[in-house]
Amino acid sequence: MYVFIIILFLILWALHQFGKNKSETQLRLQQLSKPGKELANYFWPSVISGFASISWRQEFVNQSRLWRSQVWDFRRFLFSSSQTLFSFFWLFVCFALFLEFGSYIILGISFAIMASSYLPKVRDIAAMQALRSLIYFALTLFFLELGFKNSGLMMQYLLDSQIVFWITIDSVTNLFLIIAISSVLGFFVPLQGWSLVVSFLLYLNSQLSFLCLVFMVIGELLGTTLYLIMHVRGWDIYYQKKIGHLLKWIAGYLVTFAVLVYIGRLFVSFGSAYNQLDVLKWIYLGTVFLLLAGLYVTVMTWGHFAAAKQDKEVVVSDAGLIGDLEKTSDDPVSLFIVSQMRARLEKLLGYQSDLQTDPESKKKIPPFVLNQFEAEIKIIERLKS
Repeated sequence: MYVFIIILFLILWALHQFGKNKSETQLRLQQLSKPGKELANYFWPSVISGFASISWRQEFVNQSRLWRSQVWDFRRFLFSSSQTLFSFFWLFVCFALFLEFGSYIILGISFAIMASSYLPKVRDIAAMQALRSLIYFALTLFFLELGFKNSGLMMQYLLDSQIVFWITIDSVTNLFLIIAISSVLGFFVPLQGWSLVVSFLLYLNSQLSFLCLVFMVIGELLGTTLYLIMHVRGWDIYYQKKIGHLLKWIAGYLVTFAVLVYIGRLFVSFGSAYNQLDVLKWIYLGTVFLLLAGLYVTVMTWGHFAAAKQDKEVVVSDAGLIGDLEKTSDDPVSLFIVSQMRARLEKLLGYQSDLQTDPESKKKIPPFVLNQFEAEIKIIERLKS
């Protein structure tokens, strides 16, 4: 039992390091800071940024700061933040490769890439620096394979403790407890995909029912959504309104998906081939794929209608953003936002100075616009301290 727990911890550690290294590379910052507001200008950078992160939660918060600082417009924020759902697909790749290739092959390729990244002419390439994190990707595969081979230890513990009878029986009470527990863990555990790792190891060893698998993964996503809902309470009312509606849509979709899967499972049986590994693999991957694809469509559908409705002209009015930037002062995205806001402050101060020397032009500008500029200047000036 302890061996299995240690292996599970190593899997999650390697997965965390993989996402952390991908998110901190210079290539990652270049993708986020690429100029342009048209969809075509940042389509691929946004998709790559989604794959380059492992935490939907952290990327959503990072990109919300880009929107709240007005470095990005709302449309770009919405599209880019929805791409962070693709970080789950790194887990898909891990599982698919694990089932088709030996982990030692992936480890060998990763070590070769890491070794080549130290060559004089190669190490300065931004893409090569990002590829170095593949070593943690390979370690994730290795520990997954090790955990799968030692899953018999976990099975014996589940049998002795009778937990296996709880997580393989599809009663409403059991499913409710599983989604409640995984939601609580999803709220507090920042590592995206832990439910996929746990359910993968249990489901493919027939130690977890299909419905329990679905409800465990949905619980993690629901917990993450609840965390983000709590996070936006500190934002300006404009941003709370926009993101609050989005997160309600996400929570509603997840609950609806869980209910539909439960109803569908009552009428659909997987037949006698249920215990075959290949069948379990495709059932697993297909179900999670449908879950994430539906979640992506939910986000983009909401954004299609919300982005078309502009409530007002947004200026930097979110005073809470300054505190957020101070807490993450060493983060590359935060440093980029601060540099852009200081550049904006210089323009506003120059514009204010021009109006003071030209009273006639100042009279032509509505008072509420001037008040907005002054309020924005006062907020951004807090960055000087």
